[in-house]
Amino acid sequence: MATKPKVNRTNPELWEACKREAVEKMGKFSARAMQHAVVLYKSRGGGYVGEKPAHSGLDKWKSTKDKNIFD
Repeated sequence: MATKPKVNRTNPELWEACKREAVEKMGKFSARAMQHAVVLYKSRGGGYVGEKPAHSGLDKWKSTKDKNIFD
């Protein structure tokens, strides 16, 4: 079995804050809340170190019609 590429966040404290904010906004912990947390994290200067996989299971989610779900 192939191992998954490892990607690490460069600012774990910022990630935790973004995660809390996203869960509060969405009302519960969910995949959509974590997707929003990533948007917050990146917009606030958070980054990643490591190799990103070519495709992820969320590729279809990113291309859904409800682009404004976080507004």
